[in-house]
Amino acid sequence: MSPAASPSDALLGRLLGGRFRIERELARGGMATVYRAVDERLERPVAVKVLAAPYAEQPAFVERFLAEARVAASFSHPNLAHVYDSGSDGDSHFLVLELLERHRSLRVELGERGRLAPLAAVGVALDVLAGLEPLHAHGLVHCDVKPGNVMIGADGTKLIDFGIARPLDGPVAGATSIGSLHAMSPEQLRGDGLGPSSDLFAVGVLLYECLTGTVPFPGATPDEVAAAHGRGPVAPPSHLAPEVAERLDDVVAQALRVDPARRFASAPAMATALRTAAAAQREATAAGPEDDTTTTVHPVAAPMPAAYVPGDGRPRGPWLAVSAGVATVAAVVLGVVLLGSPQADGRGTATPTPMPSTSADAGPSLAPGMVRVPRTIGMSEAEAQAAAQAAGLAWRIEWRIVPGREPGIYAQEPEPGSVVREGSAFVMQAYRER
Repeated sequence: MSPAASPSDALLGRLLGGRFRIERELARGGMATVYRAVDERLERPVAVKVLAAPYAEQPAFVERFLAEARVAASFSHPNLAHVYDSGSDGDSHFLVLELLERHRSLRVELGERGRLAPLAAVGVALDVLAGLEPLHAHGLVHCDVKPGNVMIGADGTKLIDFGIARPLDGPVAGATSIGSLHAMSPEQLRGDGLGPSSDLFAVGVLLYECLTGTVPFPGATPDEVAAAHGRGPVAPPSHLAPEVAERLDDVVAQALRVDPARRFASAPAMATALRTAAAAQREATAAGPEDDTTTTVHPVAAPMPAAYVPGDGRPRGPWLAVSAGVATVAAVVLGVVLLGSPQADGRGTATPTPMPSTSADAGPSLAPGMVRVPRTIGMSEAEAQAAAQAAGLAWRIEWRIVPGREPGIYAQEPEPGSVVREGSAFVMQAYRER
């Protein structure tokens, strides 16, 4: 859905359900319009998704829309946007969702970058799979996994839009008009029953686009996309993006198989395969091109962390001291920036400002002494420092200078959302300009 202001919209200023005051339109699509609103009872901003005609005029569709919203409201998962409420007010049928103002859609990210670094793409796909797992466990198929429904923020990725989710193996009436054409599995295009593997096909499409900047099955109509499905396996991502490791090619190929029975059996199964592929990708990334000249820059015992200015993302003041004996850098430089413990600000240097968060995003409560690993992929180094510091982790940044690469974090270990003991080691990998 794309933003499209509508000043004449009769819902603007209206109090839906006697509780949700509509403020402004955020996005409009064929099935629904999303508004920013205020929950006047709890005094918090929310997103309200209102079903559009002709769907709002079909009682069976409205009932399914509201029934599935009630199921979705029972989920509490860090990779799913929270559904707070649902209801009807006259001829307006709506969902009330978590407002993700600090997030941006993967569609916008790809529009600006073209494609993601392989490990960043894997991180997004793993978050989406984690969000799909509880949906599938509750007997639902999302049916519309696409970049526009994936929201990326400092605390990780969230899957949104449960508006067309369907029961497992449920038929899809009007399949060519419900869902996103390029992400539809062959069975969804045909209107057949759906299962978890239908969503995993869409994750494969999403991953392919993240890695290559293009969709695997192009076409302007359902018939053209179906014809693309029938032409057999697509070109491996590595043919379009040579930095992609072969193991990652294999995962994408299995997710995109036309026969649902030959895809991954479940979201956890695909996630396991992706983690294995990510390990191979890290090795390939660390090795770099065969003709690169690599120089290792060893960290000093107590490097000075950068002061962080909120919203700026640029390091201020001293950053990394290296010994005078370091060799001249050629094409690529590898280095490490270390802070030995989460109490590294005790040396009198400026303390990074923690990244903002809300209780709605925090996920389930943790045992004493345990912390959740933040998502730092896509952040600047300063932002990543702040997030790791706020989480209480013993972090370090390993960096590479590669001409033409956009600076920032492209991989991390442990993975976003992992629960670890406070003070645990946390490694981030970053590109630098110089």
